Amino acid sequence: MTVETCVAFCGSVGYIFAGVEFAQEYCDSTIQIPSVPSELADCDLACSGNSSELCGGSDNILIYTNGQPSPVIVQDVGQWSYTGCFTDSVAMRSLSVGIDVPAGVTAASCTAACQTEDFSTTGLENGEECWCGNALGNSSIHVGDDDCRTVCTSDHTEYCGAPDRLALYEFTASGSPPPPTTCTLNNISNFTLRAKTRNPPEDGSSGEVPLKIVLVEMVPSVTWAILSVKEEFLL
Repeated sequence: MTVETCVAFCGSVGYIFAGVEFAQEYCDSTIQIPSVPSELADCDLACSGNSSELCGGSDNILIYTNGQPSPVIVQDVGQWSYTGCFTDSVAMRSLSVGIDVPAGVTAASCTAACQTEDFSTTGLENGEECWCGNALGNSSIHVGDDDCRTVCTSDHTEYCGAPDRLALYEFTASGSPPPPTTCTLNNISNFTLRAKTRNPPEDGSSGEVPLKIVLVEMVPSVTWAILSVKEEFLL
């Protein structure tokens, strides 16, 4: 461990701060509360990889920064608005439906996922969790925004709530179309799924091609539906 190796590693994975403490390295893009400045003399342990450098101390961390802008809590995403930071717990969820976002959780991706499922409330939690619902649980309490300062795992320019803390967004439909609704038909059978081009082909054909749904279980209990088309129809 040296200061240089710690700074290089944290910078390579997109963090703003690099810290050395008791021969270990830490990365983040925010200095978490309730951390407070301490005396430099308290960081008196030599680095294991370079005895001429100091690598923090016991319960004291030497922090370096690359000076990049700090992450933010995104305030508005399309028709969604940030309404505050709220408590949550595993035993009693404030929002009942967890959504898997394969591309990574951000304010934009989580609100889009919840809107697709016809929910009006979205919560980002613990840097990588996306929760949906239509009403916040009665046990949830509004707390300060400083409680929702865990950097999004997929985008270090944004905050995504924190452990047991939801960064909450509400859908506002005023002057805008409502979110998409889910299909409620349950008597569909014997149909052929087809795709149609947006613009009519110049050769006068219908521009339609048959599609096939391929079900793939990528992880246990999670199945993805992939739309496929024969290569001959793409020529």
